[in-house]
Amino acid sequence: MLNEAPKKPKKAVDYAHPTAWQLFYRTQRECWRRMVTPYLMYLFMSLLLLACQAIPNMWAQILLGAACIVGGAGYNAHLCYQYGKLHYGALVAGDLHRRNEEQGIVSGGDHHVEREYSPWKGFYIGLLVGVPVIILGCLAGALFEKINDGNILNGLLGGYSALALVMFAAWAIMPVLWVRNYVPGMAGLSLYWSLIMIVLPILVSGIFYIIGAHAERKSRLAETEWERRLEEAREAAKNRVHVQTEEQRKKTLQSKRKK
Repeated sequence: MLNEAPKKPKKAVDYAHPTAWQLFYRTQRECWRRMVTPYLMYLFMSLLLLACQAIPNMWAQILLGAACIVGGAGYNAHLCYQYGKLHYGALVAGDLHRRNEEQGIVSGGDHHVEREYSPWKGFYIGLLVGVPVIILGCLAGALFEKINDGNILNGLLGGYSALALVMFAAWAIMPVLWVRNYVPGMAGLSLYWSLIMIVLPILVSGIFYIIGAHAERKSRLAETEWERRLEEAREAAKNRVHVQTEEQRKKTLQSKRKK
């Protein structure tokens, strides 16, 4: 029977005291991780938007498509609101660990500093949601108009980049296509204008991230105030019980003296 080599204990990682480089890439990882679900929500609503474009009525296409874009932004807002609450809770925990360390109490070695709340993180998460739009929008804007210039490579790249933008970020390009198709004299509008749509996830993510953090702060303050009042009520109740006991003791002594 072979003797198994003893397993080496895992090296403990101190997440609470990262170096500058560790903090940088861990923060990047956290923000990229948080952008995945909002992006998927935009992608899902974009597929519904494309399905709505099969409707022959122009106004139905635009109105239902706009509703899909707003729906994606709504999911984005809800998710970043929760991220703000979660990160604010991490900030409070981090402040507690740092105060303990100042007093010589070592705690929170597994606390993830990169998950602490900072107002810019919400806007950055929104920017990351728009990364596919930035990449594909630049390619489509630069190459789509060159489809008919006689260069086969430009034609292929331009067509495929525009198709990829439609498939992966229809919420960004469809408003431009509506203008090109339905507004007289705007058929040559550049697909570069799809880049302006990244403002939507940036603003939605940043604003609701901050709102979520403020909501969590308000909730914690209300909870602290409720606990303070409860403690005051307990102390008052103890004092009332103590006074009643003293009165009863005096009455008992008086009754004994009379006997």
